[in-house]
Amino acid sequence: MCERAVGRWVVPHMVPGVEKLLASLSRLSLRLFVRPVLGSRLPIGFQRRWIAAITKVVGGPRGVERSEIWIGEMPMLRLRKADPAALGPVDPSGRDAILYVHGGAFEIGGGDMYAGFASRLAVATGADVYLPDYRLAPEHAQPAPTDDVFAAYRAVLELGHDPRRTAIVGDSAGGGLSVSTVRSVREMGLPTPAALVLISPWLDLSLSGASVGLVGRRDPMLKREALAAAARNHAGGLHLDDPRISPLFAELRTLPPTLVQVGTDEILLDDSTRFADRAYAAGVEVELQRFAGMFHDFQLFATLLGTSRGAIEDIAAFLGRRFGTAE
Repeated sequence: MCERAVGRWVVPHMVPGVEKLLASLSRLSLRLFVRPVLGSRLPIGFQRRWIAAITKVVGGPRGVERSEIWIGEMPMLRLRKADPAALGPVDPSGRDAILYVHGGAFEIGGGDMYAGFASRLAVATGADVYLPDYRLAPEHAQPAPTDDVFAAYRAVLELGHDPRRTAIVGDSAGGGLSVSTVRSVREMGLPTPAALVLISPWLDLSLSGASVGLVGRRDPMLKREALAAAARNHAGGLHLDDPRISPLFAELRTLPPTLVQVGTDEILLDDSTRFADRAYAAGVEVELQRFAGMFHDFQLFATLLGTSRGAIEDIAAFLGRRFGTAE
């Protein structure tokens, strides 16, 4: 296992003090406007609309083409860096692909909410990024979301993408779904993706990690009570330590090369560190990056933070090394 403790990145011409101030403002915004709403007693519809409105403020890069694909009744966005020199439709079979599985505690999220970050992945990697609008709890419990993500992966391959040039990237709850999906892909006999990237993944819905108590108060976005409620809604009638619910406890040896990024100031820190240890012990090629002083899903703040942009550059470099090298 390759593990790196990563300090705050500072982009050229950015004053370190400014970066620190922007990070503090980001944390304060999350604590004031996101943490009180997530998992609260407010109607789930209001929570979704509120978080979606805040996410759109963060925005994304320009110069990205956006199209919609339907998989049965599930919409899926395709985001692609615009190419002014392209003449006519672009053949997907010659392009790298990323299936991006969004987070949101299994209850919040969708294409519109995460299109900005998915667009950043498209620009950074040059890949076609697919963003499925999978079914959410509490209306739909597991295995509905994993079934949807599996269907999205199969659709990406059917569009002509080579699995050796395809990766699955997931953040938070989407990280857990990504691991479950890769396991389903192998069980169903489909070719596995070339790489897996997990951003602040939620992998243990039983919340047994020590960081839940030790780091929980420092996390500006998530709190234990909200996570526990979301876990129950996602699990349905299954136990929270069931591998189908908490992939931390699943068999991991069939996973492709994996990059894990996590902040040291997030409640789910131990989900990442324990997963990396277990994956490495199972023979998986895994790289763990711990970003000092960073919070949950800090990569989504790339508009403001050089640290976030540096992390995305690392993701792009990791995928660039893996595309085309899988067996």
